[in-house]
Amino acid sequence: MLTEELLTLAAAAGAAVATAAGTDAWEGLRARLGHWFGRGDGRRGEAALAELDGSAAELLEGGTPTGGELERCGAAWRDRVVATLERLDGPDRDEAAHDLRRLLAEEPTAPKIHSGDQHVQGDIRVHAEQGSLAAALINGNVHFSPPPPPVRPEG
Repeated sequence: MLTEELLTLAAAAGAAVATAAGTDAWEGLRARLGHWFGRGDGRRGEAALAELDGSAAELLEGGTPTGGELERCGAAWRDRVVATLERLDGPDRDEAAHDLRRLLAEEPTAPKIHSGDQHVQGDIRVHAEQGSLAAALINGNVHFSPPPPPVRPEG
């Protein structure tokens, strides 16, 4: 079972994938995440790159993605990050989490997470399914602005 901090980190990674697809930031994030998922295994990294490309293509195939489509894409990649972290043990998990934090800190489209806290700067979505309850407690200022629309890659 992952800590709340690692689950938040995984959610930020998923959100970064969903918001970067089709933007100028995509190639950089794609490459860094492929390397992160590969963790030294070239085949695993290439498989992750192929999955990232497939997710981006699916997300953008109908034009500008809806909020629900962005949410589903982000949730799928959150789950992929969670599964990767769960397969790792102690020191390897700590190193992977450190690497992912650093990767996301460099990514302009990623929600910003401050280590040790549950503070997020960027998109955060709270979602409940199957009769469960979801809530967010906000202590401080809230500022709203629309995200930039995704840019369809030239191809």
